[in-house]
Amino acid sequence: MHNTIAIKKMEKALKEVMHRLPKQIGAEAVQFSKQSWRRQGWLDDSLKPWQKRKGGKNDTGRAILMKSGRLRRSIRVLRTTSDMVVIGTDVPYAAAHNNGFNGSVNVRVHRRNRYKKVKKGTGMYSVKTRRERQRTTTQYDGAHWVSSHTRVMKIPKRQFLGDSPYLRRNVQRLIASEILKAAKRI
Repeated sequence: MHNTIAIKKMEKALKEVMHRLPKQIGAEAVQFSKQSWRRQGWLDDSLKPWQKRKGGKNDTGRAILMKSGRLRRSIRVLRTTSDMVVIGTDVPYAAAHNNGFNGSVNVRVHRRNRYKKVKKGTGMYSVKTRRERQRTTTQYDGAHWVSSHTRVMKIPKRQFLGDSPYLRRNVQRLIASEILKAAKRI
């Protein structure tokens, strides 16, 4: 009689654990994926650093795969069932960065704005030279149309989603700790 009560308590505790685990595993996988941005690489058996970006005039000091943060923020749990958790993103360029891309892309007709640098007076005068101080500003200088064309692109693989032995070990530890917590409550 005493054993059947203990078994029923254990079954109830395991059902609660099985109900909570998919959400916790999903959160662990999302967190692991987002840590790739801090590590600047994918952690498989060892860290596989992301290939450096080609130097652009506005890219110095910025982390790889970072401009607006949209891609990193979009990673989330897409679907959970009792035996499966799917994490991913809805950003259209995510697959190209995660898997790499080598091919041609069609560029549509678009308008490109043109700007020029203009010196404007600030209303303040220098005591020494008695001339007005100038401030350089950018000013709209018209636009032109760019016709449609194809562009060859080569984006290196910078993985941030996928299977990893390190992630699997973390998930196994999470499952074991949740089962032990449930066993202690009995």
